[in-house]
Amino acid sequence: MKHRCKKHAPMNRSQMMQAVHSENTKPEIKVRQALFHAGFRYKLHRHDLPGSPDLFILKHDVVIFINGCFWHQHGCKFTTRPKSHSDFWDNKFTNNAARDIKTNWKLSLLGFRVATIWECSIKNDFERTLERLKAFIVSEEESIEI
Repeated sequence: MKHRCKKHAPMNRSQMMQAVHSENTKPEIKVRQALFHAGFRYKLHRHDLPGSPDLFILKHDVVIFINGCFWHQHGCKFTTRPKSHSDFWDNKFTNNAARDIKTNWKLSLLGFRVATIWECSIKNDFERTLERLKAFIVSEEESIEI
């Protein structure tokens, strides 16, 4: 038997997309709890910084973004593209990628080190992701993508 994805009516799909939040997501909360347990203290969603990083660790001048693979088009198995309204989605994903690059550049000019954590790395191997993130925070590296 062939597995098929459920089709959703346009109104239902619109409501589903509107329900997606950019703050306090499950992957973000999981990373926050683990970092706090490991002794790292941070500020949340600094809207005064470019890109409003999910976490800001002042002691180490580190900002952390926890990116959804779909919204930032990571390229992993979670990266899909909607078939309808393809022009809209192509434009959205292109703009997201350009904004991410610009944000990271601005933050580095301000003296911050940037960590980007992908949703799939949290789902696939959280312990390894966390170890790499903790090592980055205390290192001198300028940026990391996990």
